[in-house]
Amino acid sequence: MKTLLLLLIAFIAATQSLKAGQNDLASLSGKLKKHVAVLTADSMEGRGLGTEGKILAKNYIAEEFQSAGLLPAADEYFRHIDLRIGLARVPGTNVIGYLQGSDPELRNEFIVLGAHYDHLGYVLQNGEKIIFPGADDNASGTAVLIELARYFSANREQLGRSVIFIAFDAEESGLLGAREFINNNDYFDKAKIKLMFSLDMVGMYKANDGLDLQGAGTLADGVNIAEQLAEKMDFQLRNTTADIAPRTDTWPFGETGIPAIHAFTRLKSPYHEPEDTYDLLDYDGMAKITRYLQTLVTEYSNLSELAPSRRFARMQRPWGLRFNAGVLAHAGSSYHEYSDEFFRANNVFAFSTGFFLQLHVGEKFAFQPEILYDFNGSDSEQGTYRRHSIAMPVNFQYNIAGEMRGQVRLYPFAGAYFRYSFSGKEGDQALDFSNHHPREEWGVNFGLGADIMMVHIAYTWRRSLTSFSEHPGRDIQQIGSYFSIGYKF
Repeated sequence: MKTLLLLLIAFIAATQSLKAGQNDLASLSGKLKKHVAVLTADSMEGRGLGTEGKILAKNYIAEEFQSAGLLPAADEYFRHIDLRIGLARVPGTNVIGYLQGSDPELRNEFIVLGAHYDHLGYVLQNGEKIIFPGADDNASGTAVLIELARYFSANREQLGRSVIFIAFDAEESGLLGAREFINNNDYFDKAKIKLMFSLDMVGMYKANDGLDLQGAGTLADGVNIAEQLAEKMDFQLRNTTADIAPRTDTWPFGETGIPAIHAFTRLKSPYHEPEDTYDLLDYDGMAKITRYLQTLVTEYSNLSELAPSRRFARMQRPWGLRFNAGVLAHAGSSYHEYSDEFFRANNVFAFSTGFFLQLHVGEKFAFQPEILYDFNGSDSEQGTYRRHSIAMPVNFQYNIAGEMRGQVRLYPFAGAYFRYSFSGKEGDQALDFSNHHPREEWGVNFGLGADIMMVHIAYTWRRSLTSFSEHPGRDIQQIGSYFSIGYKF
């Protein structure tokens, strides 16, 4: 009887605890929804640079930071920025507060929790103001940041290290707010910042089947801790790689060697569209994300050491290696040059498409091998000469402008290629590769390229070194020029 009574008491306690947890999660969900609704209101004007709405947004965030009990970095929560956008100078503002850790030694080190609060503003169409509210991008991350600030302020004893909370401005204009903090931070020793989180687009947990933590692998043992905690909390994690996300505020931190993690539920919302409204977000999922990050940040803040992973540390060395892969297409023209006869044929359309790999070596150099389906040819006496080939160019790149690990780089390149032709025609006649037309071709290529964030563009000039003439002593080269565009994964 006594055992039965104890079991009944335990069951009732567990039930009440479950109900309390559900009620607490529902309450948090409501708070997050309220923040997003405020930040995406028409009065916020899409939180675009230069709008009155963005001023309202930064004031709202500062009031929430103050209400939560965060300490301002200086006399106020605002860090004003003089931004240059093209030829115009536009004022911007990062909103910064912090909490001091409870460990006497670890409190001198910092974890940064950041979320950008700016968005695209609005456009005028036929006299109507079309607002880009940016609910998922990134009122969602800003709302989670505010509630994390409120939680840790009420539970400061849980923090070993100190935590800096930053609502970044001008992310949409090129991560300018984050760059300003990294380059001109007067209040916190950059060498003491050991980890950074960017909470950018976290409103679609259910649609994404979990939360991406891209960059968790930049922290030593960061993935193991994150995954073990997720399993314990029945929380779904995805994409815990050691790659720094390039299109969010993690990038300027990662560039300086600080492990940086992008919390992200991917592009499931109407990205950069007026339809990205607050009513579409998964607030229960955002509440789960907030609860998970509360526990994860607490775990990280109390580790005896927050160190970069070995892979991430290698990437920071002067000759560190980094890889990118992607797809690309070349389109242009090609023709035959009869070197012995000082004659060239007319151009015909040519194109190729396939995959590329970029191997970056340090800050200045990169190699780019490609494997392509190649459609090439020339005008000829018998009609149009056409070949279907597999081409494998390999180019050496040297960065002359921009930063290799930044968002833009410009580089000349040069290299060699191998082409293997498997079919073709000259006029109505199939090419005889067994007797008259060599299948294999070697040549050189060079040009100028640029990488703009994830987009790769280039101009390439290509010339064969081997002749494919069917007559001994007659030298005929294949020459082509192409414009290229690619996308890096």
